[in-house]
Amino acid sequence: MTEEERIAKNARIKEKGKATKLKRKEQVCRVFRLKIDFSHLNNAQADALKMLFVEAKWLYNDVLTFMNNHDINDYDYKVKTVQGLDKDKNTVMRELEYLGSQMKQSVIQGIKSSLKSLSASKKNKRKTGKLKYKSEYNSINLQQYGVTYKFHDNNRLRLQGIKKPVKIEGAEQFLKQPGIEIANAKLLNEPDGYYLAVTTFQNKGSETKKYKSPIGIDIGKKTSITTSEGKKYKIFVGETERLKKLQKRTAKRKKGSSNRYKTRKLLRKEYQKLNNRKLDAANKIVHELLEHEKVYMQDENIKGWHKGLFGRTVQHSVLGLVKIKLLKNERVVVLSKNIATTKKCPNCGKINKNITLADRKFECECGYMEDRDIHAARNMILLSEENTCGTQGINAFGEDVRPACLSIDTVMAGRPR
Repeated sequence: MTEEERIAKNARIKEKGKATKLKRKEQVCRVFRLKIDFSHLNNAQADALKMLFVEAKWLYNDVLTFMNNHDINDYDYKVKTVQGLDKDKNTVMRELEYLGSQMKQSVIQGIKSSLKSLSASKKNKRKTGKLKYKSEYNSINLQQYGVTYKFHDNNRLRLQGIKKPVKIEGAEQFLKQPGIEIANAKLLNEPDGYYLAVTTFQNKGSETKKYKSPIGIDIGKKTSITTSEGKKYKIFVGETERLKKLQKRTAKRKKGSSNRYKTRKLLRKEYQKLNNRKLDAANKIVHELLEHEKVYMQDENIKGWHKGLFGRTVQHSVLGLVKIKLLKNERVVVLSKNIATTKKCPNCGKINKNITLADRKFECECGYMEDRDIHAARNMILLSEENTCGTQGINAFGEDVRPACLSIDTVMAGRPR
């Protein structure tokens, strides 16, 4: 390829990228998780799936070794053999039989992204380490639909490096939807099997959904979530007895032994089940809350609640997940945590500064009485309407605070992703 052809090709790629960005603004992004049916895999397919992750680990470690004396940009992603160590620490050469070129590129690109993140953290004067060798590789990025992966039909998937299509579950969620655009995906190796996380784009619908009236929510330690309608959620997903037993069994195993490796595998599987239960509970609550036109909440420091009287209850709740999911929605209004939503009486407007955390009911001289959490949730709606979002430096009580109503971008800024 001549220099002129290369420049013209890069210009076409750049123009296509700009057009795609404009198109994405009018689309909704959704990620679907599909499970690969392991019971319907033949021996060759099962071995191929396993070796994809093993070879990705070999390649990752080989790139780290190469970086000790060379620049990562000089690494040849088309390499077919990599160098590694066997169990006796002897140097061996291994062939990459299943990993395709695009998969190799994704592994190398992942290392580059990690290096950029470490560099950015170092510039911000944070403590940074270095990339370490992996004993397992659990996520492979499939960059291009139709090349690295393709749906054969509603329940079969063709993967690069595997000769026959594999059976999958859950693809009917989006394949039959009109105007769906399938983008990249991730092949995941999780304790309970193999999954495919598919990124899709679809044009925003023109139809208008009917929402319920606005709602305020009060987040607390003892009662996880209380709504202005009086509904209370106590979200607690504790550790199972099996999980505790596996933790004790792992601690007794000798480090480096095969028995310890097997026990840790079972432990990871149990942790995943626990995380799945938490995610399911969070999704159901968020879905129910977002049926309302507006959701008003405060920017509570949930991480700081992990210590203290109800610290363990907060740790085993899904408050953090619920908060993160709500913050991503444009119909959620976030008030500053400095607004004392419990102190003001909505009936007469008087501020009761004597109320303490021990008082579970709000009582006012005017005769107004209400459950403390329900009262706070209702006040969030009233106080948010009294303040101008992002422009006022005082709250409804005349106290100097940061802006009374924070934008979602402001709240999310500086938080780890």
